[in-house]
Amino acid sequence: MSTDKGQMPDRPASNHSDEAALKALSEKLDAKRRAREEFENKRPKANSNLGKGIQYASEFSAAVLIGAALGYGADKLFKSSPWGLLVGLILGFAAGVLNVIRAAKEGMQGDLGQDLPEIEED
Repeated sequence: MSTDKGQMPDRPASNHSDEAALKALSEKLDAKRRAREEFENKRPKANSNLGKGIQYASEFSAAVLIGAALGYGADKLFKSSPWGLLVGLILGFAAGVLNVIRAAKEGMQGDLGQDLPEIEED
């Protein structure tokens, strides 16, 4: 059996050292997968409470600012200062509260009815 350049010599189909190396590699991969799963379980979720708080604050403040702007515009248009601004602020405040309540209800709907993860006992 002579081998030319570029051709490999015939090898047995099953080699014990290859099987041991594959088994060791498989064990290392399993350990890495377990470590990654543990890390992902400990990591905070994308939909954090800080994000919800920022969403609520922005929806509330946007409604108040829009109400104030509309009230100020009504004051300029009808020359009824400061009543348009006051009414606009009150309506904007009410709209902001309703927006926060709506957003909170939408956020809670996804959490209802979910089962807790099962605990594996060893």
